[in-house]
Amino acid sequence: MSTLELGRAGEDLAAAHLTACGWQIVERNLRLRQGELDIVALAHTTLVFVEVKTRRSFVTGVPQAAVTPDKLRRLRRLAGEYLMERATPHRDVRIDVVAVHAHLDGTFSLEHLEAVS
Repeated sequence: MSTLELGRAGEDLAAAHLTACGWQIVERNLRLRQGELDIVALAHTTLVFVEVKTRRSFVTGVPQAAVTPDKLRRLRRLAGEYLMERATPHRDVRIDVVAVHAHLDGTFSLEHLEAVS
């Protein structure tokens, strides 16, 4: 599985997890001027911007470690751009991370971290 395929599989798993939690997926892989949002979802009345990180190994750290303070700043800017462009009325907004680990046996596990910013 290529890195691109691995990333897509992780995003598919994350979207399925969020849907199973009763969330509505609003957008996926949305390209904006300042970058890309992996998943935009509606969790009850909260609009959630979800960053998905998928890793095969922990040599470079756990997946969520890739969401650095700089990455969080970029995600906040992207969320602001999204809200301005869409003129969405949501008052409750947050950023979550879904960390996906691809195991050697072909299975996946995930950890959903809410309100990381």
